Amino acid sequence: MTSRRGLLLGTSAACVALFAVAYMLPSTTGGNGPEMDEGAVVAYPERVLDGAVPHRDFLTFYGPGNLYTVAGAFAVFGESVTTERAVGLSYRLAIVLALFVLGYVFGGIAGAMLASLIAALFGAEQLIWAYATYGAIAWELLGLGLVVLALGSPSARRQAVLSLMAGVAAGAAMLFRFDLVLAVALSALPLVPLLPTSRRIWYAGGLLGTAGLYLPYLVVVGPDRVSRIAGDLAATSSGRRLPVPTPGTYEGSLLAISLVVTVLFIAIGAVRWRRAPGELAARLLVSVGLFNLCMVPLALSRADLSHILPFALVPLSLLPAVAWWLIRLSSLRAHVQNALAVVVGTIALFGVWNHGAFTADRVRALRDVPHAYRGFLGGDNRSDARAVVARARALTRPGESLFVGPRDLRRTNYGPTYIYSLLPALRPASYYMEMNPNTANRPGSGLADDLRRADWLILTTQWDGWNEPNDSTTFRSPAPNEVVRSLFCARFRSGSYTLYARCDGGGGGGG
Repeated sequence: MTSRRGLLLGTSAACVALFAVAYMLPSTTGGNGPEMDEGAVVAYPERVLDGAVPHRDFLTFYGPGNLYTVAGAFAVFGESVTTERAVGLSYRLAIVLALFVLGYVFGGIAGAMLASLIAALFGAEQLIWAYATYGAIAWELLGLGLVVLALGSPSARRQAVLSLMAGVAAGAAMLFRFDLVLAVALSALPLVPLLPTSRRIWYAGGLLGTAGLYLPYLVVVGPDRVSRIAGDLAATSSGRRLPVPTPGTYEGSLLAISLVVTVLFIAIGAVRWRRAPGELAARLLVSVGLFNLCMVPLALSRADLSHILPFALVPLSLLPAVAWWLIRLSSLRAHVQNALAVVVGTIALFGVWNHGAFTADRVRALRDVPHAYRGFLGGDNRSDARAVVARARALTRPGESLFVGPRDLRRTNYGPTYIYSLLPALRPASYYMEMNPNTANRPGSGLADDLRRADWLILTTQWDGWNEPNDSTTFRSPAPNEVVRSLFCARFRSGSYTLYARCDGGGGGGG
């Protein structure tokens, strides 16, 4: 009986994985990704392969885990947008499979299927790329799922291995996003004590051994850079924050519903945990709720869809399975429980289908996947950048330095970081390869000094109309602009993009 059930579970998980990949794959094929956000995840790993260290040699507000993961993929499969987005797809698939395991705890195979299917639909809602937040969520959920598997394993050796792997996964989540340290730690507190003492030691060893990599890493980065990163992170927050969307909008409704569900998970799980201290489902519900509650600051740091979706993903994916579990716990008669469970499953499946089943458009998109990767310069809307990059390739010499940013450097709200990856023979001229408000443009940032040593600049007016309800609209240090005016001359212009070289001829030949 056990082997048949295992076969059914394995088959179900394989079917879900195949559906998830097929459904999410078209969402990896947008030709033009976010110029700075995804651009950094393509450009930075290339620098890592050349020996650069994140935070020491270039600014990033995420942990090093994602960049080293993508760099490893580049080393094996080649440096390309396709490889980078395949890494992003692997994160989403890991989330789907982890939620299959967690959904099973609450609702059996039906709950597992519903949780993973909903996660796949959420995963395909936006362009899929190697976003560090989804990598951190994937590792955290895998950690919880491995603890669940360890608790269900009859083999002492397998239980030890799974406990160790669970700790490693939790530590990896911290390496992807250092601001999730508290979230990972709190989510482990209800669940890990269910493990035998020796297995908890294995878990702690995996966690501390992996997260402990921060110690030698921070030594390499150095205290000055750590202080600088902390200052930049504090300074930029007020320039990135957006108003909380109202519940009448899609983003606002997602945020509000997810927050309510998160709080309910913690409250219901805590009540049930008190009544049945050894019950796995109750403790897991609290673990999931605590992790998601700690994600609230991330969702509110910039309350747009890209930050709200990761917050909504876990509670809304698990909601039908948890509802199924609560129905089974109720004192209602068995036939009423069964009827309610069927109703919950039907509503959830209808929502899955209505949200985005395999329509004809999705099938066509899946068919076109092999021809859909055009990197960052596809489409007419980037013809200006395409022309400037082509000219830069013709004029520059390998080993020269390049800075990419906005034309008016008193505001550094956004920038086409991806251009660095299109000109790999040139060295980035500045620590600030990505443009965040109140960072490179704040007094004393060092950007002006970096520009004095640069050979080439690619500057754009594309985001001059940036007008968000925060202090990103404030003009700050004029020093970088003065360096550009005094030392650089325009060599080529296409639309909103301009290529500059040093007026003294230090930036290569040609005109």
